[in-house]
Amino acid sequence: MNVRTKCLFYLVATATLWSISGVLIKSIDWNPLAIASGRSFIAAITISILARKTMVWSRPGRAQVVGAVFFTLVSVGFCIATKLTTAANAVLLQYTAPVWVAILAPLVLRERTCGRDWVFIVIAFSGMVMFFMDSLSAEGFWGLVIAMINGVFFAGLAISLRYVKGVPPFQSIIYGNLLTAALGLFFWRPPWPDMTGFFFLLIIGVFQLGISFYLFALATEGASSLEMVLITALEPILNPIWVFIFIGERPGHWSLVGGVVVLTTVTAWSVLKTLRPSPALDHSPDRSQIGPRPANPDPIMAKKE
Repeated sequence: MNVRTKCLFYLVATATLWSISGVLIKSIDWNPLAIASGRSFIAAITISILARKTMVWSRPGRAQVVGAVFFTLVSVGFCIATKLTTAANAVLLQYTAPVWVAILAPLVLRERTCGRDWVFIVIAFSGMVMFFMDSLSAEGFWGLVIAMINGVFFAGLAISLRYVKGVPPFQSIIYGNLLTAALGLFFWRPPWPDMTGFFFLLIIGVFQLGISFYLFALATEGASSLEMVLITALEPILNPIWVFIFIGERPGHWSLVGGVVVLTTVTAWSVLKTLRPSPALDHSPDRSQIGPRPANPDPIMAKKE
């Protein structure tokens, strides 16, 4: 098996591991903040062990601290949203992060968003509105709101990574996991999960959040941006399928339609940006005071929740 084939296999494995988060989080009868804390503590240990030979520890800079904070917000927000609404709604609304990146980039990175991007943004927002057209309980409504805000947090994580230069990416993720674990300790209290719940927590920490990040980092060395966009799009497709098969949860009709619109729009947009980069990026201001751009032009693919 050559290097490229291995990297594609790593991407498929990564997307599959990411996709089990919905069914596992819903199967753990515990406070979602405690779940986020527990899985992050386990993930931090897992990533530290796997990356111990390649990672060089250094003093965290401002960008790494900001990235760790956004990672914590994404992790906690996703767990809460998954508990309050369907897994499909939580993952698909988080998948809108590229839309928020395009909106926030002109303000934070001083990168212009071109007219072509705004067309995709309008279509994606149309799909997001459809999620709220289903009959919702009070919890379901707030689950959608949190899931949508989580897309903004995920965009903030992606943008903050633009400022990191010459630092191994594992470090920010480990700091983010440790911060999430520390903050969630306040919610480690009864009623405790049963033994099955603790087993699922171990699985989600080791595999869904720990090993998946390690494989994703390995995959970036030999896979193209286009392949990363297409293959990792398996996650929002597989996530609700596992939840439906094992738990029987299904999203509403309008959520399904909105999900198709969002998934198709964001994926097509990412592919188009990979094949034909926006000309607006050629007119970005001098970033010599910030640092060179990372090799991957699409920041949203640099890290996952």
